[in-house]
Amino acid sequence: MKLNQILKKKIIIKELFSIQDVVRWIASCFSMADLWYGHGADNPWDEAINLVLPLLGLPPYIWNIVYKSKLSIKERKIIFELVIKRIKKKIPVVYLTNKTWFCGHELYIDDRVLIPRSPISELINNKFKSVISSYKNPKFILDLCTGSGCIAIACAYLFPNAHIDAVDISLDAINVVEYNIQLHGLENRITPICSNLFDKLPKYTYDLIISNPPYVNKKDINFLPKEYLYEPKIGFISKNNGIEIIEKIISMSPFFLRKKGILICEVGDKMIKIIEKYPDIYFQWLNIKNGGVGIFKIENK
Repeated sequence: MKLNQILKKKIIIKELFSIQDVVRWIASCFSMADLWYGHGADNPWDEAINLVLPLLGLPPYIWNIVYKSKLSIKERKIIFELVIKRIKKKIPVVYLTNKTWFCGHELYIDDRVLIPRSPISELINNKFKSVISSYKNPKFILDLCTGSGCIAIACAYLFPNAHIDAVDISLDAINVVEYNIQLHGLENRITPICSNLFDKLPKYTYDLIISNPPYVNKKDINFLPKEYLYEPKIGFISKNNGIEIIEKIISMSPFFLRKKGILICEVGDKMIKIIEKYPDIYFQWLNIKNGGVGIFKIENK
């Protein structure tokens, strides 16, 4: 059966009743479409779950509890329209639902910010085991290039006595961060700051700086799948073949870290360039088991 044949509204409205029925139908549609995954899922089935459950106000990880639940006709109609948008316009699912979960915490997301998918989440989920000494609890944390605020919010839950500054050059991103901070009631714990890296930061130092900065060469943007082109370019692009912002972070962070303070920075496929650029710096490259490369740790002397 061809995609156009199964993409009929009457099928989902009249013949599919449960969440499982609808997800199976969507997965079939997605598998026949020319889609690119990488914004929270890597296959049609998980992509379908990530579309349906957030629309219902439910996190994708409770699938096993709710999959037999029945959907209303109104819910099925809304889902159908978004499936069409996902297939025909290649809009990422997270921008269709405006919801995602990072380290188990719900976030509001729209196209003012990148969709959270950093492998730094694995470090947070593992409580920074073997990265931060177990007897150390950072009291002052900087989330540099915060985007949606996902890392700042996850760290606020992990370190309940810490104060966190969430910094981004984009005022649009800071507006999303503020919304997410309010969503979690963390106004007294996280301070959003619109700044070009360290320019407007307060005059104190941090125990921990975490950054997932832009590191894509401008020319490479043209080779990305269409799904990625919905995301703000300011969150992707860095000059000097993608490493200009990383260079600034490496050079400036010692002035904003306390003694024995730690910088954790994601550089992705720029790992080799950074090693070659800084032969005298000891980078501890962190092991990410669930995929993802190019995250280093530097301890301030």
